[in-house]
Amino acid sequence: MEVISLSYNQNQRREIIMSHYVNPINKKELNGEYFEKHGQACADYLKFNFSIKDDKVVDLFFEGKGCAFMIASTDIFIELVNGRKISEIIEIINVYENFLSNGGDDKIEEKLGKLSIFKNVLDHPNRFYCATMMSSALKEKIVNE
Repeated sequence: MEVISLSYNQNQRREIIMSHYVNPINKKELNGEYFEKHGQACADYLKFNFSIKDDKVVDLFFEGKGCAFMIASTDIFIELVNGRKISEIIEIINVYENFLSNGGDDKIEEKLGKLSIFKNVLDHPNRFYCATMMSSALKEKIVNE
């Protein structure tokens, strides 16, 4: 398992975002059924699908077009939650959205891992929807399942 540093500087955050934007690990062409979401404040477009097995979200992948924040946050979010129990994912989403709105301490950053690189969204509220597009869409789908 990758060791996550809690003290990312601005350049490290930018490098991680660009790496996940240019070469997303969890992005692939989706065949069959999928869910979709359109950006609230921009032209971001997200398609995703997943399965639920033994109360866990598995095989979560996405396809879409959008800004670096949307693509990178989606990829990192999927990396963090794929294979976890639904209850854990909902908790992570709630912590993440609260963190982006209100900030947080080292314990919260540790729980969020690389997702904590989006903490400057607090200073740029227009990016909130970009950084939470996948998490809010997944939460909506698994809560309504």
